[in-house]
Amino acid sequence: MSAWAVWAMAAPEPPHGATLGGALEMVALGCIAVAVLGLLLVEFVFKSSMARSTYRWTLLLGLFVLPGVALMGTTGHMFESMKTVEACHSCHVMDPFVGDMHDPRSATLAARHYRSGAIPDKQCYACHTGYGIFGTVEAKRDGLRHWLLYVTDTWKDPLTYKGTYPNANCLACHATAPTFTRVDSHKALSTQLANDEMSCFTCHGLPHPARPTRAPTRVTAHP
Repeated sequence: MSAWAVWAMAAPEPPHGATLGGALEMVALGCIAVAVLGLLLVEFVFKSSMARSTYRWTLLLGLFVLPGVALMGTTGHMFESMKTVEACHSCHVMDPFVGDMHDPRSATLAARHYRSGAIPDKQCYACHTGYGIFGTVEAKRDGLRHWLLYVTDTWKDPLTYKGTYPNANCLACHATAPTFTRVDSHKALSTQLANDEMSCFTCHGLPHPARPTRAPTRVTAHP
């Protein structure tokens, strides 16, 4: 059995049951329901029997506090839902990349990780964590640039990655894995890998299809 297969078998199982996004959505909906029901009851049923100060505090709760919590819940739900592969595929010209990842014959790193189950969920986000809510300023800048190119229909094929991919994204999962630490070349190059002086892709191949082999995104996105 290959080292890759052993490592894949040791990967955690996909999460089951409630998700953070689902919980935040329920919190938001609950706050909205309580706010609407509470305001209706206070205004049309209990207003005459309530003290003036209690009435004002209730209005403050229903008009500002609960909607504020609902807003935070919906924002959190949005960020969680945007981590899915479906979200990336729905509003980015990602057809060549997502298609390759699902291709059982592909030898790219993305396809191998997906096929082995090494990353059971949110595969795009797992390797591109810089775009997350706590990601770097550079990632936010690039995300805004990607959005502008998309909405203005001014992107150019083939899509290219600006900058260098940080090894830290790979090492976050691999650095402590026995299948990684017992490899002599990893030990010898640990400093270069940690400082991004050498890319993991140099030895392990491309993460996505090479540019000449990618289908034009403009054709697939705008038939």
